[in-house]
Amino acid sequence: MTGQGHAQGDVGLPRRAEVPGEPGGPGESGPARAGGVLGAAPEGADPVEAALDRLRAGGHRVTEARRAVLEVLATGEGHPSADELSARVEARHPGIHRATIYRTVDRLTTLGVVTHVHIGGGATAYHLAPGEPTREHLHAICSSCGRIIDLPGDLLDPVTTWLATTADFTLAPAHVALSGVCGTCRA
Repeated sequence: MTGQGHAQGDVGLPRRAEVPGEPGGPGESGPARAGGVLGAAPEGADPVEAALDRLRAGGHRVTEARRAVLEVLATGEGHPSADELSARVEARHPGIHRATIYRTVDRLTTLGVVTHVHIGGGATAYHLAPGEPTREHLHAICSSCGRIIDLPGDLLDPVTTWLATTADFTLAPAHVALSGVCGTCRA
C-alpha cells in the first residue's frame, strides 16, 4: 500500500478500508479461496467486465495488473502460456513488471477467474474461467502444429463415470489436453 491508503495499481474503484485478512487485503480470503469459481456473469456480458464483476462480488480488489491480464486473455488469441501471456501484457501495459504478471495469473487462477490446462510436455496454458453455472470446456492439442482445440465440457463424462465406478479414480479432464493430430496436419 502507498501512503495514501491505496493499493498500488488499483483501477478507479470506490475505496474501502483494507484490513489484513479481509477480502482484498494482504491476507485475502473469501468465497473462492479454495479455488472455486466466483459467481456467474450475465449472458452476453463483456468477458473482462464479467470477470472483474466476479472479483468485486467476491470482495477482491481490481488492480491494473488483474485488469491487464484479463484483457489479454479475453482477446481470444489461443491459450497462452505464462510467458506468452506476460509478453502480451507487457506489450500493452509496459509499466507492469513480469513478476507481477506471474503473481497475478497465479492469484486469478486460485480465485477461479482464470483456469489452466496442462499441455503435454509443454507449458501450462491459461484462459478465462467460464463462471457458474457454465461448465468448463475441455481441450485437444495437435501434436504436430501445437494448435489447441476447445471441446465440449461433457465430452468425457462417460470416461469419468467409468473411471469413478470401475477404477475408483477421479478424473479432472479440464486440466489436461487430449493429444492427437488435427485435420490440417493430417492432410
